[in-house]
Formats: sequence, structure tokens, C-alpha cells
Amino acid sequence: MEHDIRSERRLAVMTNWGFFGSLGLCLAISGFAGADLWSGLAGFALLAAGFGAHVIVNRIYDSVFTKGEVALGFVAFAVAVTSFIVSWIAAPRFDSVNMAIGLTGFGALVACFTVYMVANHGVRGSIAMFDRIRLNDPSLAREPAQRRGRRGDR
Repeated sequence: MEHDIRSERRLAVMTNWGFFGSLGLCLAISGFAGADLWSGLAGFALLAAGFGAHVIVNRIYDSVFTKGEVALGFVAFAVAVTSFIVSWIAAPRFDSVNMAIGLTGFGALVACFTVYMVANHGVRGSIAMFDRIRLNDPSLAREPAQRRGRRGDR
């Protein structure tokens, strides 16, 4: 029974990204290629909708993002941002419309990720996930006021 639920979730996730991901990527690429602001932004909106639908699928199946999904998402985002930056620097026809598409689109995706983290884990939990100092060395995790002691001890 557990295998059937995992297979259903995997099918729902793949169908979701097959629809939203492919259409969103095609619109974003055509927006960049033709310097068309609205198709580029529509592509990024579909990618954000795909992320939202993936969150909904996770809620329906009482699941979280798998390590592979997280790794694929971060790598795809890093490759896309790196490609955008290299194109901005190297491409002679990279105009202000393409800049607007990229900055707005990537900003929207970062905002989606931030909203997800805060909504799912809370502000304190989201920060704690990335706070390596507190996880690795408890002596460095003390508050600055605790390290200084009283005013006269300085």
C-alpha cells in the first residue's frame, strides 16, 4: 500500500512539472529570445505555479520534498541564474526587456521559495535550518550579551 501511495505521488509530481514546467520554460525562453516581456513573465508565472502545485501535491499525499527534488531544484535554479548572468555580460543584444524578465522572474521564484519556507517551517524554523553555527558549535551560539558579561567586565 505504501508503494502505491509513493507511486501516485511521483506520478502527480511528474505530471505537474510536465505541464507547468515545460510550458513555463518554453514561454520564458521565447520571452528572452524575442524580447517579449509578457511571454517571459508568463513563463516564470507558470514555473511559480508549478512550484505551488508541487507544494499542494505534497500536502495531499502528506509528504515533503525529497532530497532529489531539492537538489534538482537548486541545481536548475543555479544553472538558470548563471546562464542569465553570463548572457547579460556576454550577449550584445541583451537589452532592458530581457533584464526585466530575468530579474522579475528570478525574484518571483526566490519569493515563492521564501514564502514556502516561512509558511511551512515558521520564521524561526526557517532560519534554524540554515544556521550552521548553532548546529555545529554550541559555544558560538550564545548571544553576544551573554559572552560580554556585565558592563564592568569589559
